[in-house]
Amino acid sequence: MRVRRMRLWVALGSGCGVVAATVGAMAFTGDDEPVAQVRQAADSGVISATAARSVESYWTPERMAKATPVDGRTATSGGVTTTAAARTAQAYGGIPSVGALFFNNGSGDRYCTGAVINSTSQRLVITAAHCIHGGMGRTYYKNVAFVPKYDRGKKPYGIWTARKLFVHRLWANRSDADLDYGFISLHAKDGRLIQQRVGGNPLAIDQGYRNTVNVTGYPKIKFDSRDRPIWCRTGTAKYARYQVRLECNGFYGGVSGSPWLLKYNSKTKKGYINGVIGGYRGGGSVHWVSYTSYFDKDVANLRKYASNNA
Repeated sequence: MRVRRMRLWVALGSGCGVVAATVGAMAFTGDDEPVAQVRQAADSGVISATAARSVESYWTPERMAKATPVDGRTATSGGVTTTAAARTAQAYGGIPSVGALFFNNGSGDRYCTGAVINSTSQRLVITAAHCIHGGMGRTYYKNVAFVPKYDRGKKPYGIWTARKLFVHRLWANRSDADLDYGFISLHAKDGRLIQQRVGGNPLAIDQGYRNTVNVTGYPKIKFDSRDRPIWCRTGTAKYARYQVRLECNGFYGGVSGSPWLLKYNSKTKKGYINGVIGGYRGGGSVHWVSYTSYFDKDVANLRKYASNNA
């Protein structure tokens, strides 16, 4: 049973909570929300530039190729069956703001998916919390590195190393599946910040449960030998009060942290991030059903905290 959601936030100054910009009937958050601090953030502390250089050297092409997913879809994710979804994900060349996320969780080299999200710091990548922190009784993972638009071993924008990691304290202390998202602050590379280099995606909150999204991520090579990113455009639905689900075949292990892009623009290759694969059952136990924690003011406040402390 998942831990019941708790809201333990405090706003500083005269504002209270996060005020979202409104576009039509849809509320989105920009880069500059009112100053708000989250009492329940847990961060990793700064990873030095010296340590970061060691991380970049650590991730050789061989290590990347051998890294395995952190999520649990490999055991039960067989081929398409009569219970599979109507839609199937397609392989493609990827987009600059989404990439493979590599790390070591103490038991081996692993990977997930991450996406650059707009922030005032211009340093942030969003992913699932379980891709950077082990949850209750555990700690942050090591050797965290982001590779934008990773495709068949190619790294067109290079390797970007973590400077700081952020999850909600209820994830760190209780593995609360309703808060299965986190942020990574990245070191600059060649004098530029990650958002300056590849662009970023705005955050969307409080969009309800039924939307149409583009989801993109990196499935395990064992099940998808193309070793390429995949995408699927499909509808979402309510699973629980703070959980949203979608159905699409092909989301094997490795897709944890994949962004759910609302109002995706194929020309700009950007969309509003309205979720990341994670939450219930670590984002899903079969390749045709995926979940996200519901995105509301909690994720906006955590992003603000991460940006302020990046």
